[in-house]
Amino acid sequence: MSELKPGDHAWLAYRDEDERRRVTEAFIAAGSASGDRIILLGDVRVETTGEDRTTSLPWDAEPSALERTLTAEVAAADRAGRSVRLVADLTGALREPDGLPSLLERERLIARLVGAGSAVTAICRFDRRAGAPDLLAAVRAEHAMRVVADPVLRIDRTRDPTGLALGGELDASRHAELHRELSSLLACSDGGPVHLDLAELEFIDLGALGLLTAAAARHPRRGPLVLDRVPERLRAIIEAVGWDKLPGLRPGVPHPGG
Repeated sequence: MSELKPGDHAWLAYRDEDERRRVTEAFIAAGSASGDRIILLGDVRVETTGEDRTTSLPWDAEPSALERTLTAEVAAADRAGRSVRLVADLTGALREPDGLPSLLERERLIARLVGAGSAVTAICRFDRRAGAPDLLAAVRAEHAMRVVADPVLRIDRTRDPTGLALGGELDASRHAELHRELSSLLACSDGGPVHLDLAELEFIDLGALGLLTAAAARHPRRGPLVLDRVPERLRAIIEAVGWDKLPGLRPGVPHPGG
């Protein structure tokens, strides 16, 4: 999602409300921070900054009137030197009897706006629970790309054993978050082992391994950081580096998958 740029017409078939919210809010927040014009088409409710730069339109507006309004909005943004971020939720059309032709008409209108050389980036989102697979496939074919929620790092404290359970992706952009949580935990530790459950961690970079090694060195009584349930793909990275090069880190309970 973070790689979207002007000229992209993407599709989001969200699985649940959390995925819908995370993708939409991140997309709009990035546009608001850049001063973009925000257009919300259909049932899109989000908190945005720069409300004076936000326009909301109903998805079922008469097509020619909708096209005139959208074209005027894009032209006004272009004159002001602004890009446009458009979020359309056309799920309502999927719920209408014989709603597919109307939906595709609006999709092609959005595609024309995006492809007209203007600085428009669009996400068209749909609740995948609302339509039959053949309808969703027909809508998907109107889009050049699919957008998914950017991976997030999940950190939860555990009590037995004492430690943290990590999930998602741990890359350079999330080092500060891990450092904060781990430092807080170690500050109140009694010096015994601290366990990190990595079963749901999908990626870890070498910088994060260095961060863990440094944290282990700062541990008041130097109890080790024990890495539990390390998935095979992550264990391969750690073993390539070598446990001997990661003082203070120890292998713990193996991953149930081997």
